[in-house]
Amino acid sequence: MRPRLLAYLTLALGFCALLAAAPEEGKGKGGKGGKGGEPPKGSIDQVAAAKPTPNPAPNFTLTSPVVKEGGNLPAEFTGDGDSASPPLAWSNLPKGTQSLALVIHHLDPEGKTKIYWLMYDIDPKVTTVGKNAADFGKMGMSTVHNRVEYAPPHSKGPGAKKYVLTLFALSAKLDLKNAPAPITSESLLPAMRGKILGTADLTVIYTRPAGASDDEEKKPARKGPSARGE
Repeated sequence: MRPRLLAYLTLALGFCALLAAAPEEGKGKGGKGGKGGEPPKGSIDQVAAAKPTPNPAPNFTLTSPVVKEGGNLPAEFTGDGDSASPPLAWSNLPKGTQSLALVIHHLDPEGKTKIYWLMYDIDPKVTTVGKNAADFGKMGMSTVHNRVEYAPPHSKGPGAKKYVLTLFALSAKLDLKNAPAPITSESLLPAMRGKILGTADLTVIYTRPAGASDDEEKKPARKGPSARGE
C-alpha cells in the first residue's frame, strides 16, 4: 500500500474513533438531560410559559417565612425531611382578583415540567397559609407521584435543583366542570388563559445530601392546619 494512502486511512480511522467516543450532545451523566443535570437547551417550563409577558402586576409578591427568594429550601419541606408543605404569604393582589391558583413546578433533566403541588379556587381573601396547609383551596394532581397531594422536592441525583412556586391571580373562578378529575396542570393552565391578572414567583433551591436515597417514599396525603385569611 502506498505511504500516502496509508496515512489517509490512518487519519480517517482516528477521526471515526473520536466520533464514537464523543458524548451525545445535550446529554448529561447517565445519558439523560443536559450538562450536569440541567434541562436540555430549548426545554419549555409549561407553567412559566402560561404566564403573561410582561407581568401586568409586578408588585404582586409571594413569600415564605422559611425561605427567601433564591434561597435554600429547608430539608423539613422536602422528601429528605418531614415532607411538609411550606408556609406562604402573598400581598398586593391585582385589582379585580376573584380567584387564585398555586403551582410548584420543576423542569427536570429530561426537559419535562414536573408538578409538585397544585392548588386552585383559592379565595382571594386568603393571604397566608401555614405549614402543611391543605384546605385553602381545591387540590389537583401532582405529576411526581400521580396523586392528589403535595409532593415534596426529592429529585434524583446530586447537585442543586431549582423549584418555582407560582401564584396566579385570576379575574374569575375557573370553569373546570368538564375537565377530567382530578384536575391536572393540563386542564388548569388552558382554563386560565385570558384570565390572568398577574403572577408572583418564589424560586427556591434544594440540594440533596450526600448518600441520600433516590427511592421516594409513598406517603398518604396529609391534612394540615387551616389557611388563615386577613
